[in-house]
Amino acid sequence: MRIGHLSLKIAAVFATVSLALAGSAFAGSVSGTIKFSGKAPAPKVLSVNKDKKVCGKNKITDDSLVVKNGGVSWAVVSIKGAKGGKFSKAMKKTTVDQNGCIYTPRVTVMKAGTKLIVLNSDKILHNVHTHPGKSKNTVANIAQPKFKKKLKMSKRYFKKPGIVKVTCDVHDWMTGWVVSTKTPFVAISGDGGKFKIDGVPDGSYTVEIWHEKLGTKTMKVDVKGDTKLDATIGG
Repeated sequence: MRIGHLSLKIAAVFATVSLALAGSAFAGSVSGTIKFSGKAPAPKVLSVNKDKKVCGKNKITDDSLVVKNGGVSWAVVSIKGAKGGKFSKAMKKTTVDQNGCIYTPRVTVMKAGTKLIVLNSDKILHNVHTHPGKSKNTVANIAQPKFKKKLKMSKRYFKKPGIVKVTCDVHDWMTGWVVSTKTPFVAISGDGGKFKIDGVPDGSYTVEIWHEKLGTKTMKVDVKGDTKLDATIGG
């Protein structure tokens, strides 16, 4: 009886280890480039009409569409239906800085239901105003004086998944976006439109690509190990 009981324990442990190894063995990545269709417009220089000593130190351009070498930056790439995965530390403790009177980064991803940390490196009065859109989260409209270097925004502002626009009522050119998500399989395209999402289990999924100016595009992808995916948007 003891031997039989021990055998069952060993079998259970072996099964658990095997499943864990199998999960990691069949988890790959999806990476590629988000490309722009057509000729990208030249970036427009924005007019700075407030706090010029701080905000006017450097030229501020309209970064709602940034294209480099044919690749689109600041596109949100999401894999729908993938299970499991782990949120990165950056997604669980997301930080946005107000530096040079722009939001840095312009687009960021955070785990839904966590706090957003907003820094004020400018040391002037800013105002964090959220526009929840279809996410239907609670609207935030919070002043951040120059002496308040760090603002921890309540979880309720990003409790539901979705894309939240962020503006500053003091400086009307400031625009940022926060992607609140319940899945870790989300990435933002970087320089030249490059992106990568790690830990994606093998399978067939729908990929959603969102861009603030170019709209939304969906496509199918079959993930098997490390998978390449390029997409063209705009035009």
